[in-house]
Amino acid sequence: MNLVVFNWTPILLPFVIGWLNYRAFDRSLRILFFFVVYGTVNEVISLILRSGLHLQNTMPVSNLYYMVEFIFLGLFYREVLKEKFHPAIFVMIIFLFEAASIINLLFFQSLYEYPSAMQAISKIVLISFTLLLFYKIMDEARIQNLWKEPLVYINVAVLVYYSGNLFFSVMFNLILEYSRAFSKITTYYFSILNTLFYVLIALGFWRVKSSRKRQLA
Repeated sequence: MNLVVFNWTPILLPFVIGWLNYRAFDRSLRILFFFVVYGTVNEVISLILRSGLHLQNTMPVSNLYYMVEFIFLGLFYREVLKEKFHPAIFVMIIFLFEAASIINLLFFQSLYEYPSAMQAISKIVLISFTLLLFYKIMDEARIQNLWKEPLVYINVAVLVYYSGNLFFSVMFNLILEYSRAFSKITTYYFSILNTLFYVLIALGFWRVKSSRKRQLA
């Protein structure tokens, strides 16, 4: 299978399941679903640019993606953690990150380069959010079976994906300069993590209806 196709097709799974279960979603899951919708649109655009228009460098699209991605995920964690932490904290973190990203693109790094530093910062912040959510879950101890809870699947997806990609983000530009062959291997690694990420989100979306039934029982 073509690697470009393999990279974007996994997102269709949570997109379809999310679309079918959207009515059962609470506010946090609807924010996450729109993140998946945006990701789907982004992947299709990137595919068109590479395959249809034969553009080799789609980094401007990727630079926009990581900034919008951070907004969606930041708002998602703001929603699920608002009972434990003041929502204004998350809004401030999102604002500061977006401002720093814009300044970085305007004054320090080309729009056509991979933003290693900002990508690394975004992943560290998102990993911190996942740990805060696990802390909340364990502190409240309301969930009898963790693997029947949609949020657990989604939080594991974010933790595994962004922690697994942290090294990739920090070293991407150096890896590219060092060896094209090695950079291709890291791209396969990214593709596997990408697939796992969307499969776990899809499982979280799939679990929503059964979770709501247990809460109403």
